[in-house]
Amino acid sequence: MECYNCGIIIGHEKICPNCGTDLRIYRKFVGISNYLYNQALAKANTRDLSGAIADLRLSLQYNKVNTNARNLLGLIYYEMGEGVAAVREWLISKGYQAEENRASYYLEKTKKDPAEKEKINQLARKYNQVITYCRQGSVDLAVIQLKKILATNAKFVKGWQLLALLYINYGELEQARKALRKAEAIDTGNPTTARYLKEVTELVRQGGGKKTKKAQAIAYQNGNDTIIQPKFRGDIGFWGMAANLLVGVAIGVAITWYLVVPGVRKQAVSNASVAVTEANNTIADKNNTIKALEEQIDNLTGDVENAQTDMENRDAAIKASESLLMAYDAYVNENIELAGDTLEGIDETLLSKKGKEIFQTLREEVNHQYVTNAYADGMSAYNNNRNEEAIELLSKVVAADETYDDGNALYNLAQAYRKMEDWENALTSYSKVVSLFPGSRLAYNAGRYVTQIEQVLDNQQ
Repeated sequence: MECYNCGIIIGHEKICPNCGTDLRIYRKFVGISNYLYNQALAKANTRDLSGAIADLRLSLQYNKVNTNARNLLGLIYYEMGEGVAAVREWLISKGYQAEENRASYYLEKTKKDPAEKEKINQLARKYNQVITYCRQGSVDLAVIQLKKILATNAKFVKGWQLLALLYINYGELEQARKALRKAEAIDTGNPTTARYLKEVTELVRQGGGKKTKKAQAIAYQNGNDTIIQPKFRGDIGFWGMAANLLVGVAIGVAITWYLVVPGVRKQAVSNASVAVTEANNTIADKNNTIKALEEQIDNLTGDVENAQTDMENRDAAIKASESLLMAYDAYVNENIELAGDTLEGIDETLLSKKGKEIFQTLREEVNHQYVTNAYADGMSAYNNNRNEEAIELLSKVVAADETYDDGNALYNLAQAYRKMEDWENALTSYSKVVSLFPGSRLAYNAGRYVTQIEQVLDNQQ
């Protein structure tokens, strides 16, 4: 066990022999965290994955450096088809414990298997596209895309839940129930799945779903053939057939007289009118052609200038596209900093519609990984008392997201400032923690440091 304040290895001491910090409450927190981890492990073994996630999150609130809990959380996310979330947890775990950490094995396995890495990335991109389809009202496209996702990622719980919602929207309650049962088989204790199942059951009880048409025909077997005939059809007899024939002839004569004959007359008149109209149109077309040629001559100078401008714009667009390819190549080769720097120099307005989509997606991925890597490296520097390096890295994380890792990034940045005796920045960072996370453990500890630093600053004046 390590002292949370100075980081030295300690035994069963209640007071840290190095810095004198009282460790009794900290030991209780560590014990509660381990208890919640064991409870989550038991739930995971019975496939109550949602319950296990809730326990693990609470465990990490008590002890954020409980790498066993964080690794298990990543495994559960991976089991539920959320590979991106799993990799994020393993990266954070490795940041806290670089050596002898099972997370290193999971990350290395994912990294060495390009197919698995691409599968994780494809799942995230395709699921985001499904959400976009839903927001645009393209439900059919969303269902097709979801089925493709689930065909290759059958354990993706959120995918089954969303598919069930779309089926409910269509009124296909039985299909929705089947999708929810598959989600339930993966995660037995998922409250969202249970709520949707309850809703489907209620709709079925109320007679919801698609209505089936009343049968209008009778089918029966005649040897190996199936005969289908209209329902309640009786034998009309000879005189009935004769009457039907006479009525049909009468209707045909009436249609010919009232519809066909007037139509023939009207067509003859129309053909003559068309001939006159075509002649007039030919004259008008020639006049319009002459006028158009005159306008083209007047606009030649403007067209030349526009062509030059278009050429310059095309050259700029080509350069922007080449930069986008360079950024993507850097991202694929895991050079996140180069990818980020290259993206910053691209004028997004010069890209095509597809290029803008790729640019947005790539920028989100690069920013996310950059922040994740910076946080992991910053925490490693902080835990090894390299406070200047920790301040540099954690400042980048906080600049991107002040609430990152439930405020731990901001709190640890304040800790690094305090250890460097940079009281002004430490006070500012602690005050933000108190403001952003009122009532939390971090806010309580930050408030204590605010009081101490204010006293230090008052004594310096």
